[in-house]
Amino acid sequence: LQVSLDMDRIPEDILAERLATAKTVGLVGVGKLGTRLRELAEKKGVKTLLCDPPRNLDEATELGESFFSLWGNGMGGCELTGEGLETFLPLDSLAVADVICIQVPLTDEKPFPTVGMITADWLSKCRPDTCIICFSSREVVAEDVRGDSRIHFIE
Repeated sequence: LQVSLDMDRIPEDILAERLATAKTVGLVGVGKLGTRLRELAEKKGVKTLLCDPPRNLDEATELGESFFSLWGNGMGGCELTGEGLETFLPLDSLAVADVICIQVPLTDEKPFPTVGMITADWLSKCRPDTCIICFSSREVVAEDVRGDSRIHFIE
């Protein structure tokens, strides 16, 4: 199972109100849409926390079990960019954010499955007033928590 995310959606109007009061935005998936969201948040002076499978899968494979022990489901890593070392955090680290945006492709393939990645356990780590905006398929959120009032699905 692998479903592509529609990268042509423009999220600015969806986020404008939330970014006006947010101090921190967590981004789960930092591809085309995630990068646009990051730029929008940082332009408004909002700190961003990034979570994405490692950009260099060969390196993660070399690290093997120690990598997965360190990062859990693999949502972490780093990438050397033209601006220096860019750090990606584990999914649990984003629970402190005011707003969390999820924009990942739907897949059940290892090493980084996204089906059901947002769980009751993870939500329990988030603040009660956290706003979670899901640009991805509903299936990235575990079925038993899809009705959580903090989660807003953009379809």
